Amino acid sequence: FEAFTNLMKDNYEDLVVTQEPEEITAANGRVWHRMVYEYTVSGFTVVDTRVYAAAGDTLYMFGSKEIDSLGRTIGSMLDDVVANCTFLTASASEQQSGLVDGYLYCLTSGMPKYWLDISGAADNRLALHCYFRSSDPTFYERSYYLDLSSAVNTENALEIHRVYDQDGADCSDSFRSMKLRFYLDGAVMTVERDEKTMTGGTEDNILTGSYRMKPVGVDTDSTGIQRRPRPVKNGPFQADELGEWARIDYFINTGFFPTMAEVTENQDGTFAVHLFEIVESDGEKHTVSSARYTVDAYGEGKDDITKERVSLMR
Repeated sequence: FEAFTNLMKDNYEDLVVTQEPEEITAANGRVWHRMVYEYTVSGFTVVDTRVYAAAGDTLYMFGSKEIDSLGRTIGSMLDDVVANCTFLTASASEQQSGLVDGYLYCLTSGMPKYWLDISGAADNRLALHCYFRSSDPTFYERSYYLDLSSAVNTENALEIHRVYDQDGADCSDSFRSMKLRFYLDGAVMTVERDEKTMTGGTEDNILTGSYRMKPVGVDTDSTGIQRRPRPVKNGPFQADELGEWARIDYFINTGFFPTMAEVTENQDGTFAVHLFEIVESDGEKHTVSSARYTVDAYGEGKDDITKERVSLMR
């Protein structure tokens, strides 16, 4: 508390502590502390409320800021955070893996369409990875960067005003509006597209719509570059989860999404994962396999066809 207060005083010379830290015990048993500051910015009095809790050797802090004279509040969910912040109630081994790095939107088939990487928020940008295709049946990935420095928070929605493609070109005029809303269990991206700016077909563009996204982690390669979404937990996984992420993994690596996954548990505790689709030819239905894996409950194992090692979740 003293270290953080001194840091705040370095930024706000007239800062005063209006509430010393008080202990709060949530229904789930997690112990929090709440403290309140006041200071002025551009002549306006700001009420700055902070709550924090320790989990393992990490301290997590959340805050809200209110300007009563303007009727403005930034961060209005502190009570919900205290009551429902589930990753802070996880075991020590699960705490780090439980942190959300992004959000994934999938079609009704389960195929990924958009995933939002928020790990770059500290650098004032979010990466939106999109899976498109032209006339070719396989999909390709194209990325866009959402500029947070020009974003506006209105009615609990983050309104994005500047969008750049992966080549650095400003394509903000392609969107009449783009809004992000974040919840405890996911996020919603709402897009209104300027149809006049579209080139190519509907599968080559971010389209008008509202997209409900589920929390995911962000995996990195050896150079530290984000390369794919991953589950927010490290396992063990249920059979249906292994099948879902095996299809996602295959799609990201190949651009083809298998329509079906069959997962059976072997006697030794491993799982046989079969990715396939049913096609009809000459009036008869046939099973066309995409991949076969033998993995453990953490998605680690081998490709039964190539004999190479696989890691379905990373």
